[in-house]
Amino acid sequence: MITFANIPKNNDAVVAFGLKEIGPYYWVGNCKNGIDYYAGQTFKAPIKGELKRIQLYASVVLGSSTANISIYHFDETTNTFGTKLAESSRQITRANENQWIDFLLTDIEVEQDQPYAFKVTCSGAGMLAIAECPWNTPNAYPYGIQWTGSSNTTGGSFHRDFDFAFEGEIAVLSNAKFI
Repeated sequence: MITFANIPKNNDAVVAFGLKEIGPYYWVGNCKNGIDYYAGQTFKAPIKGELKRIQLYASVVLGSSTANISIYHFDETTNTFGTKLAESSRQITRANENQWIDFLLTDIEVEQDQPYAFKVTCSGAGMLAIAECPWNTPNAYPYGIQWTGSSNTTGGSFHRDFDFAFEGEIAVLSNAKFI
């Protein structure tokens, strides 16, 4: 299994990071038992730049809902979500099943090697199964940890040996000055 932080050939000003190998999945949304389920992942920015998107794999989609992703500063020493930096939403339907879905972001400057996190929630009657990395590789994405929570728990739980399959994209900030 390979993690990556590379520069795609078609755009030398963008760096992709994350892990896109797909394994089992975790449900996010409002379950028929009345409990809301949430998920998240921490990560370190491989470069300084502007976080442009987070992409997740929708293994299964039940019904229709609005999926929300929130980006946070993250404190690794206390496993605490800090200041919310941004949020993005998109409508999810069965048509999104078995596809990578983009959450486009704007104006989120990240610092190299600093920890950040995202949380995913769903509102509406549907549920979204987000792909995890394969379980046969412990700590598949060593630069972060998975988080899961529900409306029944106050803080959720962190899982070091599990990670979500995701890709982030950071646009390199130019140091060019125009006069």
